[in-house]
Amino acid sequence: MKVFLDGRIMDSQQAVISPFDHGFLYGLGLFETMRVYSGHIALLERHYNRLRQAAEELGIDVTMTREELRFAILETLSANQLHDAYVRVDLTAGDKGLGPYAGVYDEPSWLIFAKPVPEFPPALYETGKKLQVLKRPRNSPEGEWRFKSHHYMNNRFGKMEIGANPDVEGLFLTENGCLAEGIVSNLFFISEGVIYTPDIKTGILPGTRREFVMELAEAHGYTVREGWYYIERLMVADEVFITNAIQEIVPIHTVNEKRIGEGTIGTITRQLLELYRKHIV
Repeated sequence: MKVFLDGRIMDSQQAVISPFDHGFLYGLGLFETMRVYSGHIALLERHYNRLRQAAEELGIDVTMTREELRFAILETLSANQLHDAYVRVDLTAGDKGLGPYAGVYDEPSWLIFAKPVPEFPPALYETGKKLQVLKRPRNSPEGEWRFKSHHYMNNRFGKMEIGANPDVEGLFLTENGCLAEGIVSNLFFISEGVIYTPDIKTGILPGTRREFVMELAEAHGYTVREGWYYIERLMVADEVFITNAIQEIVPIHTVNEKRIGEGTIGTITRQLLELYRKHIV
């Protein structure tokens, strides 16, 4: 695999960062997971803006413009001969020696890698996944809102709890028992034609696909509501689905042991998936 590191394309085995990089020592790093369709980097502007806003709050200089980042991603794709890809962009704080640092991180590192998008079975979009409520609650966000950061321990605990089954997604609740989000996804449910999703203030990640699906649904006449909802609302929903950048929109057939609807993709979820694929590029 060829990767991009600080302006250069190189073999992944040659890519190194300083052992004193604060992204490694203290988790002061951010990342974005992107999907590329036939060379088009989907929702790049939204990814870049989220990364930039988080970096500004952490005092990390964003040393590439959006267009420079686009070019770096395209370079990485070309080096790996990829047109449809999973792309990850990491921005780490950089080397400021040992100990906490109060100043601006003005020499961060950029790491980009790309790999083929997995071949998802048709059943993923017809039947979907099981959603398992996790015992461990969602932790508090790093700042005023949750960053997509290297601080991933809460997600690690969630993944350990559900195991390696790719057909199961773990669902975090807040400390007071309200719906939050999946380990690697945002959550939606539908009742009587209205689409609901947990509020950002519950401490969830402001997902790029969450925002995109909300806008898409409203533009096509659906009512979308954000709020604080308990698990009981999910259990009686007509449809449930999750979103993320790589798998797009995935229906949920079961929550814990409770079947949702007919146990297959619902009418509105199917419409949203069709709209998503029509408009994402």
